[in-house]
Amino acid sequence: MKRILAVLAALILAVFALTACSDNNDSSDNDSADHDGMAMTSMPMTSMPTSMSMPSMPLGMSTPGASSMGIVISGFEYSTPESVMPGQALTIQNNDTVEHSVTSDTAGLFSEDIEAGETETITVPNEPGTYTFHCTYHPSMRGTLTVK
Repeated sequence: MKRILAVLAALILAVFALTACSDNNDSSDNDSADHDGMAMTSMPMTSMPTSMSMPSMPLGMSTPGASSMGIVISGFEYSTPESVMPGQALTIQNNDTVEHSVTSDTAGLFSEDIEAGETETITVPNEPGTYTFHCTYHPSMRGTLTVK
């Protein structure tokens, strides 16, 4: 249940982040105040959906192949997709207020530091298998990545 809530929260945050980053300004005016994204008055108001559609598959289940969702770090825990494709780019979102890392237990396979609130990308190993990883800053944080 905790994982389902974490995944749902990550999806909602992603939707809000993408909505906030979109540029719906059709104006041809090049005034920097209208394009810096900082002024609330220059952002168009959009209506929020009154309901959310549920996924066609139960949460926790995945379609054959790999998930397009990346690794989410929140509450000093990793949330990982059920499986990923060999060699794919995988995003890592750090939702905590401190820096973390995703460092393979196999030396040199992958290692990425992610600042608080930031997103980074790693390349998944090309060989199918199960890969364990940890946070170099918080050794009790451990995760597993399944490559199919």
